[in-house]
Amino acid sequence: MHDTEKKEGFRQPLTPAPLLIVLASFDPSGEGVNHYDPEHPELLTDKESKYYGEQWAISKPADCYERFFGEGNESMLEYYRQMTNGKFWFYPVKIDHPDENTLENGVVSVTLPLPHPAALRNLGDYDNGSAAAKVIHDIVCACDKFIDFKKYDPDGDGIITPHDLAVIILNAGYDHATCEHDRECGGVDYEDGPDGAHRFQVHGTSQPTDAEMSGGVHIVRVSNIGEYRSVKTGLTTIGTPAHELCHNVGAQDMYSRYTSGYDVEPRWPTPAMFSLMSSGNHLGEGALPSFVDPYQRIYFGWSDVTEAKEDGVYTVTEVTHGDKILKIPTPNPDEYFICEVRLKKGFERALTKGEEKGGVVMWHIDESVNNEWFLKAQCVSSNRAGGGRRHDLGNAILPREWFESVYNGDGTFWKFGPLRDKDLSGKDPFFYKSDDVKTSLFDSSLYCGAASMSYSLNRFPEGVSHDWKLTVEVLDEPGDEMRVKITRG
Repeated sequence: MHDTEKKEGFRQPLTPAPLLIVLASFDPSGEGVNHYDPEHPELLTDKESKYYGEQWAISKPADCYERFFGEGNESMLEYYRQMTNGKFWFYPVKIDHPDENTLENGVVSVTLPLPHPAALRNLGDYDNGSAAAKVIHDIVCACDKFIDFKKYDPDGDGIITPHDLAVIILNAGYDHATCEHDRECGGVDYEDGPDGAHRFQVHGTSQPTDAEMSGGVHIVRVSNIGEYRSVKTGLTTIGTPAHELCHNVGAQDMYSRYTSGYDVEPRWPTPAMFSLMSSGNHLGEGALPSFVDPYQRIYFGWSDVTEAKEDGVYTVTEVTHGDKILKIPTPNPDEYFICEVRLKKGFERALTKGEEKGGVVMWHIDESVNNEWFLKAQCVSSNRAGGGRRHDLGNAILPREWFESVYNGDGTFWKFGPLRDKDLSGKDPFFYKSDDVKTSLFDSSLYCGAASMSYSLNRFPEGVSHDWKLTVEVLDEPGDEMRVKITRG
């Protein structure tokens, strides 16, 4: 796996980290009064108005605390604690200097004398990037009065990393990725929120900043999302914050990034709902995000790994039941398979839409791809960078039924193609023992690389037959512990 760099705020997160949640309101006139008038909504959206870009947070600090830090419920603290088997979670930072509207721990409210960043981008010399950078920087600096930040620089180098202290900003208004957009208000992207008091939106990000706090210490990376998820759901749920905060400790996106619109392959086989860093953060309207994919759980040291150097029977355990993952080497030292157990229970009970209970999930890892693309957040992307050809996936999920089927001339199934099936309804991705023997057997020779079109492995070393394959027979029904029989060659 790759080394992480402290200067970017990344460190292997094996001890819990404090978290500060910032509710940010925008008051460009500095009058401290909400000027939204349903009879004159243009006061907040007219660029000539001194109230242009004004937007006030609706929620209070107490609204956030249980959702993010509650113990014994489905909070973000419990999500991380369960996913990592008690190795890592975000706990509420102590507020050293609370005011009358502030809790003692975890959450503060600030008001900036600036427009919302989606409005600021339309003023002066700002654009999307510089407006966001300006507002994020000033929001972080506005927190200086609440916390003695210097104590979160344990090595004295002047840098507060997200593992020393994580920061997530909840910007007043809706989150662009999840809210309903009102196309009748002008249709300008990021300015078409679903109600007149909250037209401006932000898109969830994890991004660098350089905010100098008292004592000369610098906060260098924060997460940034909207305060509200949607009209239907209400306040932002834990999925998107969990995704962005995972970025802050080093996780990378597992969806197809940087692929231009005309070249997107909608059936590209990303981990989808099987990773928080793909589309898993949106399950259950974001209230039931799926766990991080096993490649990154291993990367962070959150999962225990057994290397299956010899063929035979091994036991694999579910994520919250010890999370013992099986790593299966191949003749190519850059390629290996991962065998894990995922069950539809707890946070992952919305993992798939069918009645299946879960079971073994298989992955194919290609470190030659990851060495080039992982830290660029493109190890599963379908873009054509470098010579106009798509690259194989470095972190490829191999579900039991999700891929398009290739048939023999007589109409019998032969193997799978490289893309997902057009219709996934009724498809079961898990392997498990049942009355149907087909549910229990994984055969790598049925799966090919998305770009190489080579079956079992993307590349076969010299002297290794292209008939080499891995079979995994699952010996148990879905459960916290499942035995698998490994056969190679």
